Amino acid sequence: MNFETLQSLRESCRVYQEKPVEREKLEKIVEVGHMAPSACNAQPWKYIIIDEPEAKAKLLEAFDDDGINCCKWGADVPAFIVICEEEAKLIPKISGRYDSQHFAQIDIGLTAMTMCYEALDLGLSTCMVGIVNQQKMKEHFGIPDQRMVRLVLAVGYAPEETQLRQKVRKGLDQVCSYNHW
Repeated sequence: MNFETLQSLRESCRVYQEKPVEREKLEKIVEVGHMAPSACNAQPWKYIIIDEPEAKAKLLEAFDDDGINCCKWGADVPAFIVICEEEAKLIPKISGRYDSQHFAQIDIGLTAMTMCYEALDLGLSTCMVGIVNQQKMKEHFGIPDQRMVRLVLAVGYAPEETQLRQKVRKGLDQVCSYNHW
């Protein structure tokens, strides 16, 4: 599938079939996501694939961050990919002047989007979830105290009868200009 087609077909999916996602596909998604660009090739990410019922139950509990839960529909998701932020080790010339972790957060976004497109190319749907209870995530999954979960990708097969929602975007003239604001 060409990139423009992927871009037009990709949307956040919150309803999934009861069909498990093959581990080979989950690993392929992570493999391709791991190839995403990163500042100074720091690759400041660690992925945790969640596809077993016990681990999924713990993740569902961690989606509740003191009453805020952006994944109330998560019980029907067959698999998740947790993306943790690692320490970004940049070249001294850059890290001496800029906050390395600022670039790490950008890199996390790049790997997440890359994984979403790979999933779609494999016939899967995704949704990014950005709110979790950090303490519960660390307790449940052994994530070191100094690390943060930045995004969780829900991954699964969308219902076959799903129709794409129309993408609503601002006009290009509202978001793009040449040579000045």
